[in-house]
Amino acid sequence: MNLTTIKALPTKKKLILLAGIAVMLLLAAVVVWRVFLVKPATQVLDTGTVEKGSIRGVLVETGIIKSQVGAVVKIGAQATGRIQKMKVKVGDRVKAGELIALVDDREIQQQIGQQQAALLSARNTLTQVEQTYPERIREARANHDYAKVNVERERELLKHEYTTKDSVDKAESQFTAAEAVMKRLQDEYRTQLTISKSTVEEIQARLRQQEVRMTYTKIFAPIDGIVSDVTAQEGETIVAGLQVANLVTVLDPTRLEMWIYVDETDIGKAAVGQDVEYYVDTFPAKTFKGKVEKIYPQPVVKENIVYYLSTMKVSPEDAVFLKPEMTTHVRIITEEKANILTAPNAAIKFERGKQVAYRVTGKNKVEKLAIKIGIRGEDKTEILSGANEGDTLATKIVLPVTTDPQAQQKGALK
Repeated sequence: MNLTTIKALPTKKKLILLAGIAVMLLLAAVVVWRVFLVKPATQVLDTGTVEKGSIRGVLVETGIIKSQVGAVVKIGAQATGRIQKMKVKVGDRVKAGELIALVDDREIQQQIGQQQAALLSARNTLTQVEQTYPERIREARANHDYAKVNVERERELLKHEYTTKDSVDKAESQFTAAEAVMKRLQDEYRTQLTISKSTVEEIQARLRQQEVRMTYTKIFAPIDGIVSDVTAQEGETIVAGLQVANLVTVLDPTRLEMWIYVDETDIGKAAVGQDVEYYVDTFPAKTFKGKVEKIYPQPVVKENIVYYLSTMKVSPEDAVFLKPEMTTHVRIITEEKANILTAPNAAIKFERGKQVAYRVTGKNKVEKLAIKIGIRGEDKTEILSGANEGDTLATKIVLPVTTDPQAQQKGALK
């Protein structure tokens, strides 16, 4: 567009065009000023010192407080009937063996009474068998013995012709009959004794069964703890079927453990026996301690992130402050070193895959150092080489933009 064309434009468009040209010229002037006229400068905003100290290698993870296995017990009822008495409510403390509920037991009591009466009758029958049959057997044995003596006497008399053959036959017949009666009574005695004893034992078994059922109507607390849930009230009827009806849940608040979700990138550094420090949001200033007890091999995937579950028990003293399902902020101490050369974590920079640091040599003057590091703690990093005790390193720094690749690699900025 030439000057003649611009003059031919209307006044309004002419002003807009001239304003655009002015803005472009201004931007070009700024670029020329910054690139060619302004000298780049380094700005050190904050520093730290290389010094001797202690470092702890830690894994920062998240955990959850859980009740230990056996610390939460759901107490059910195996008896069917109406709840006559519910002696607890949510929040009550109970002791192991304490009666907490009573189910209507009238039907079972009636069945127990029937079995007791049947047992009494069976025992009387057994007593009668034990007393009468021995007496009858003794009488039969006496008759047997007399018939035996008589037949022997008759046989001897017959030899001397003092009796007749008919008398001998009669005596032998009486002996045979007496022997049969005695044998029958003995067999009958054994049979009746076995039957009577079996009847007594069977009724006793049924009675014990009813007595066991009777115990189901009295529900006791199996552990010391606090009632956390009550699902039935007095007057309600419960029916015991294939599954036991849960009435009351009791938990022991002192038996807690923590599940630690260790990221898959950290699991190689975690080990059983390592010290653990953690806190919860409700007590941010209080640090709880423990040790890693187990590391499960089975992974846990949450939100497409792979974790490995580690567990540790919570001491009864710490359990006073904690509750199940609380979220914990965990530090697992992997290693610890004392009296080593350290620098603030922020002083360690990563450039092109290498660790570097910038030593402050003057006001806004720095020198790049190639360093080797050891363990990295929460605030400080171990310096193995490349920096000396007392060096001041830049932790926050603004580096100039340079078009000289060689100067950028050297990092010697003036």
